[in-house]
Amino acid sequence: MAAALEAKSALIPWLATVIGMLALYLLILLSTTVLFGLTVSLFNNVVSLQSRLAVILLLPTMAGIVGLLWLIFGWPNLSQGYRWFWMILFMFAAPGSLLASTTFRRAVDISAAMPGPGNAKSWPLRGWFMLMLSALLFSTVACSVFSTSLILKAYIGEDTPDALNRLMLISMFAASITLLPVVVFYVSKTDLFKRLSLFLVAVIVTGTMVISISPGVLAAIVYSAAQVMNVRDSVEARYMLTKTYAKEDFDTQVWGPVETVRNQPLVSAFPLFSFGDVLLLCPTSLINMGRKDWPEQSAYCALTQSSNAIRMPKRPDLQGMP
Repeated sequence: MAAALEAKSALIPWLATVIGMLALYLLILLSTTVLFGLTVSLFNNVVSLQSRLAVILLLPTMAGIVGLLWLIFGWPNLSQGYRWFWMILFMFAAPGSLLASTTFRRAVDISAAMPGPGNAKSWPLRGWFMLMLSALLFSTVACSVFSTSLILKAYIGEDTPDALNRLMLISMFAASITLLPVVVFYVSKTDLFKRLSLFLVAVIVTGTMVISISPGVLAAIVYSAAQVMNVRDSVEARYMLTKTYAKEDFDTQVWGPVETVRNQPLVSAFPLFSFGDVLLLCPTSLINMGRKDWPEQSAYCALTQSSNAIRMPKRPDLQGMP
């Protein structure tokens, strides 16, 4: 990679792609933040109570996230029907538990009555308001699955019970802490500009914490950026290596048959890494390897320069032709 960084012209788009993939990851991660913010915003008509309501709503939301992820990790074979049962139960139980709070009931009465001030005690209005609240809480909890899936896909370690428990705790923490920026925004007793500034700082801190504690996330982001920029290309081709290597350097059990053309080795390979003039060619037998296998399998690849590797034209397959 150090040699590849000498290609200054390719470095800027590479960094832009990595930053873009990082931003996309944060958007997915912060989907719970957005939905939780929409939940608290239902009470914009009771600004004086919103700071307390943000904390009140935080508790059942975190409980729902922890419970859902506990079901996913603890009972991976649980049927979808049972999972939906518990999710729907949460959808109705969470708002029901909130009604035990006098502050919450008062806020519901005021917010539900705003569309029709003459019907402040209308049960249909309050019922419709509670249904919207339940749907947003349900969506907030359900979106925690997205951040969890990103963490699981990025993990490349051993699949052991201890690792599973660690990933479960990381996922619970990552999904729960993304609610923090909303609480910071509504609890802050300053002007709107400072509240927005604190919110953005909380988003950055939250995203940094989640990325830093999630194993393999940064590597997964770079790997995805490499695929977007075609730094990694999973297309097999024949390459003639004009310098450094000879036919006997390639093990036929890994590389397959190696020909000699104009006294140069001709191999079937694909570029695992191509950046600037740096080219890492790997045998086609490894083309379907996953990211978790490359730290070990990349030792079989040949490091060369793009200027020293000539991609040969494809030959037609004459087998079966008359």
